[in-house]
Amino acid sequence: MRRFFLLVRGLYTSASGALVAESMVDNVANNLANVNTSGFKQTLLQIQSAPSLDIYRIQTDPGKTAGNPLPGRPVSQEVGELGTGALIYDTPTSFTQGPLQQTGNPLDVAISGNANAFFTVQTPNGVRYTRDGEFAEDAQGILRTRDGNTVLNTQGQQIQLQQQGQVTIEQDGTIVQNGVTVGQLALTQFNSLLNLRPEGVNLYNPSGNAGPSPTTAATVQQGMLETSNSSVVKSMVDLITAERWFDANEKSIMTQDNATQTAISVVGKTS
Repeated sequence: MRRFFLLVRGLYTSASGALVAESMVDNVANNLANVNTSGFKQTLLQIQSAPSLDIYRIQTDPGKTAGNPLPGRPVSQEVGELGTGALIYDTPTSFTQGPLQQTGNPLDVAISGNANAFFTVQTPNGVRYTRDGEFAEDAQGILRTRDGNTVLNTQGQQIQLQQQGQVTIEQDGTIVQNGVTVGQLALTQFNSLLNLRPEGVNLYNPSGNAGPSPTTAATVQQGMLETSNSSVVKSMVDLITAERWFDANEKSIMTQDNATQTAISVVGKTS
């Protein structure tokens, strides 16, 4: 019976590895799909070993066990540990700055010099943060993201542009149009990026001890966009690794399944 337990446990162990490999493929696919998305930050996958089991051998023949304190009683002897597979510990976001690309659009802006700084926007679900500076003005002249969210100024209000006139965005985020300051982009930094979780398209929602606060330790570049920090080459290597990992676990499952069938057949013949 103990042998059957070990065989079934092996199936579960291999299955857990295959599930982790499947999640890794999904994660890499998402990073590849957003390789051309402005301000996108790739998601990493942290994997850890599942809790192991202590394996003991029960000695039922006390005559073969030296120093048996209780003759006639079975004695357990520790054999070692049995791994139970792998599991996903966390899926953190890598906030390293992506390359800057020049667009020439006066309403395109990129944050440089501080990977911990974000634009502040108003969404239907509340205030959120983004690195995507692909802005545009709507029919009323309000500055918005490409998804329609309102870009906020340092006072937490919307930014109203004039109907005509060239827009100049200075390095501190001040927006000048026709010689008049119409607002200043609100730049926010966080005490802990670990508590900043992705939400929707290129938006981040702080939780726990994220600690959002205004920052001036960042430079805004007009007419430029920050591209994705996802690497195509690295993603392809990770994808190949995940596929090989899945194949290895799949073969292990098949091998253990065949061994289980053989064991059942042998038990059936001897019973």
